[in-house]
Amino acid sequence: MSSDSYDTLRRAVVEALGSRPAPERRRQIAAELRALAEQQERMALHAEQRATGASAPPAGQAAPETRERSAGMYVRIRHESDPQTGTRRIRLLLGKPIWFELGSPERITIQRVGTEIWIVAARGAGGLRLSTDIGLPGCIVPKGDPLEQLPPGRYAATLRAGALIVGARVAQ
Repeated sequence: MSSDSYDTLRRAVVEALGSRPAPERRRQIAAELRALAEQQERMALHAEQRATGASAPPAGQAAPETRERSAGMYVRIRHESDPQTGTRRIRLLLGKPIWFELGSPERITIQRVGTEIWIVAARGAGGLRLSTDIGLPGCIVPKGDPLEQLPPGRYAATLRAGALIVGARVAQ
């Protein structure tokens, strides 16, 4: 990296951090920088593929991941019956390692961002409360949530820009 671009990026990071940044803010900026770096890598790969005429993965579909996934880097979606009403409900469970990487939040928010489903730590009293009493951290997902459209099973999870991204289904 040239010293000019390094200095420019460093000034931008220092400005984004502000004076006396908390460790959480430093982690958030680091996650955002990793996400930007990954985006630049994908853009460079796409440009190279266009220049050489190689085929890129179809739009909306990520290139296959080459590294091995570590245990616990997943979310699980389960359908179950409500014990009081008998209606079907959806339970979301987070693998402990991915929950720890997310910052071990007590509450989460689930949102659709483009074609992806993001799970982010909620601040204050908003969002869904995660139960961590027994087993994996989990919660009941309300009707109309983006996860409602996914079939039950285990889904790969990655962390990008401080958000847990629900990936492809890896097991039932």
